[in-house]
Amino acid sequence: MVRSIFIGMLFLVWLTACGSTPAQKQDGNLPAIHTDWHIASAEGIDALLLIGAASGDVMQADIYGDSIERVRKTVSPEGLAAMDQIDSMLRGEMGRLTGPVLAYFFSAGPVSTLDDVIMSAADPVGRLQPGHEQSSHWDAQEFEGAVQMMPTLHTALVALRDAGFTEWYEDEHRQNIAKAVEVNRLAVDGFDVIPEQERLLGRELDKRIEILIVNFAKPYGIKILGQRFVAYYGWPGHIQLQVAAHEIFHSPFDGKDEDLKELLNKLRDDLWMTSIVENHDPRFGYNSFMGVIDEDSTQALDQIVSERLGFSEEPGQRWRKSDGGMHMFAAAVYHAMKEDGFANDGGHFSEWFKSALKRGLLSPGEVRRRAALVVDQEAVDAWGS
Repeated sequence: MVRSIFIGMLFLVWLTACGSTPAQKQDGNLPAIHTDWHIASAEGIDALLLIGAASGDVMQADIYGDSIERVRKTVSPEGLAAMDQIDSMLRGEMGRLTGPVLAYFFSAGPVSTLDDVIMSAADPVGRLQPGHEQSSHWDAQEFEGAVQMMPTLHTALVALRDAGFTEWYEDEHRQNIAKAVEVNRLAVDGFDVIPEQERLLGRELDKRIEILIVNFAKPYGIKILGQRFVAYYGWPGHIQLQVAAHEIFHSPFDGKDEDLKELLNKLRDDLWMTSIVENHDPRFGYNSFMGVIDEDSTQALDQIVSERLGFSEEPGQRWRKSDGGMHMFAAAVYHAMKEDGFANDGGHFSEWFKSALKRGLLSPGEVRRRAALVVDQEAVDAWGS
């Protein structure tokens, strides 16, 4: 059984491509740019995402209805059965999004073409294991479980190729994606995200960020191995800045830190916080207390970065509407970082976070008070008392 090899896959759902346009880039009067942006297409990732869409992703059914119909009509019965079997294991048994999960797993190897991922499915140990072994999520037993899926997925990918996927993709999508690669390259060039993230995490990061532009990612922005992301070609370029500013922060603290867990106990037991964890739309993810804490801390950090670099959305507007208004803790952490000076001074977020909890800056009452100052009282009161 495939288990949690895919837990490292963190995806950001953009149900609407919203947010402010970047105000400005860094100019010659500022320090040299350190962030090394790489933008490219990835037909192999698109093939994997299409398999997820065609085998039952309800969030994509209306978006890609014509493409899904084409797959279901042209792919062989054996290939369709293989796709459905993969989806049954990932989405049905594990509750994960099939396309994004496959994109994450195969991103350990080449993904430029459909043939790249077909070869990786035929030889996952030789082509994918080395990349996964370098990840902090590596687990040999879990990888072996994932490998058991590969013959079935190989059947699905070959059937997709035999149905003319590459030729169809070339005719229908290649030109739009190529244009979008250039648009996105221009949009991110000059924005020095990495030093700002290092300033708040208190540790050095890889300077390279890679964005793969595809057709079948909507409505998801997908985190894959490393500082790499998959994005829909039709989104404005500044969305990629927001995705990179957010995802690289995950996770900003050690989720296994027992001291941190103890410091969070009062918040974990709070009825208002429990209401957010239990009553938000589960399709958005973050369906555990620590999942919400991780995501919201990350959102608070990315808001600081986007404000300093000039591509932020107004925080109150952002958190009133994002994911049904569930990210109240993000608003509170953001307010606490600003008020306490951490947003300007920087340091180790994980240390500041524990200190803030110890000092009562993020007690249940303070979280509600701070969130209300950012988003308004009505948005706070929308959740349990």
